[in-house]
This record gives sequence, structure tokens and C-alpha cells, in this order.
Amino acid sequence: MCMEDIKYTIDDLCELTGYSRRTIRYYVQEGIIEPPAGRGRGGFYYDSHLNKLFQIKSLQEKGMGLMAIAKYLEGGEVREENYSRDIWIRYEIAPGLEISVRRDIEEAEGKKISEIVRIAKSVMREGKTDE
Repeated sequence: MCMEDIKYTIDDLCELTGYSRRTIRYYVQEGIIEPPAGRGRGGFYYDSHLNKLFQIKSLQEKGMGLMAIAKYLEGGEVREENYSRDIWIRYEIAPGLEISVRRDIEEAEGKKISEIVRIAKSVMREGKTDE
């Protein structure tokens, strides 16, 4: 029996990968993974499907977005900077208003960012006293 002979139901894939049925069906619909063999409730998946789902999960954990993953799986070139997740620092200025600054900018321009936040808070306080 070769690896391709092992058959999985969609529920098996969900249990093994942690993906929901809906997510797996979405990946099929978008062409990210191959459709199951068979039709309807009789559809089944192979190890190739399972392995691709594990690969997708691994790439997502590295911060790669689904569009970049699809391109990567098709054999397209994807540079790491295209999928690295930026870390953002959030500063609340007033309820419902915040300033978000990418961490590398905050580290490089910390004093300027602090001054911007201070001024923004001051402007918001002034607006409240005028009412």
C-alpha cells in the first residue's frame, strides 16, 4: 500500500490539522489544495492533502498570509519580507482614538513618538474643555 492509498474524511483532516471543515473547503474552493476524490459525502482525501494542510499551517505560523502561501505552493517566488508580520505598538489617545506605530519605528524614534503622543493627548483634552 503506497502513501497515496490512505484515505481521510474531512473530519479526519480537521482532527489531524486543527482546521475547521469550512476552512478546508475554502482552501479547496480557492485552489490552494486539490479537491477531494469522490463526490459529496463520499469524498475523501489523501496524504497529499494532509501534508499540504500541514505545510499551509507551518507557513501561517511563520506569518505568511494566504495569498503568499498560495503563490508559494504554486512554485512562485515569495520573499520573506513579503510575509513577515510587523509588530505594532498602540498608544491610546482618547477613547476610540489611538495611534499605532510599527515597533521598529518606535524603537528608532522613541522620543519623537512620545512627543507626538503627548501632543495628541493634549489636543484631545483641549477639545473636551471647549465644549
